[in-house]
Amino acid sequence: MDTIDRILGGMRSELMISGNRRVRYLPYDMNIALSVIDRIGKGIDPKFTLTPEVSEVYKKLIQFFHADPEFNGDLDKGFILLGPTGTGKTMAIQIMSKYRTIDDTKFIIDNRLYRMNFNIIDVNRMVNQFMDNSFDGIEIYCNRFLICIDDIGTEIEQVKHYGNTLDVVSHILAMRYASQLMTFATTNFPIKVLEQKYDDRVISRMFAMFNFIEMKGKDFRRT
Repeated sequence: MDTIDRILGGMRSELMISGNRRVRYLPYDMNIALSVIDRIGKGIDPKFTLTPEVSEVYKKLIQFFHADPEFNGDLDKGFILLGPTGTGKTMAIQIMSKYRTIDDTKFIIDNRLYRMNFNIIDVNRMVNQFMDNSFDGIEIYCNRFLICIDDIGTEIEQVKHYGNTLDVVSHILAMRYASQLMTFATTNFPIKVLEQKYDDRVISRMFAMFNFIEMKGKDFRRT
């Protein structure tokens, strides 16, 4: 019995130190946070407007980056923004990448603190880098502690580098999932369409890696 207790204790210890864990940045004022989001947004695009629908999404993102326990989801996962073209998904990621610098938010990987710095990488850039340099071209996306993959689902499904054929996004997600690395993403497609584009294993990993946050509204580029 003592041996079993030691094994179980060791398992719990390994689970506690593996993967990523969040650092809370509390307290904060949501109204002030939204006003900061508005200023950052207008600095990127003067036409940026926090409509009621958009504000609800930013409230969720603010909660996420503050590691607020009121966040309706799993703070140890990343997130994927879903919504039609032009609803401001990529801009939301850009805004939050600036917002996080105010508190210099950090998270914990294997008991070490790291800044939540991240780059926004378009899926087709990843595909092109694989076509140019094979697996060496996408290794950084598989191993970087935090990245945002932009426009998941719009990439060419199977690409080649000489003899190597690969579904690039599926491979990167699989590698990041195996290493328990936090990942952000955007997509123009609802979950049902993603389920048609990717196999069950990839979709299962997406659910394990992401909180799903929907952005609604009209195409702001046409207004």
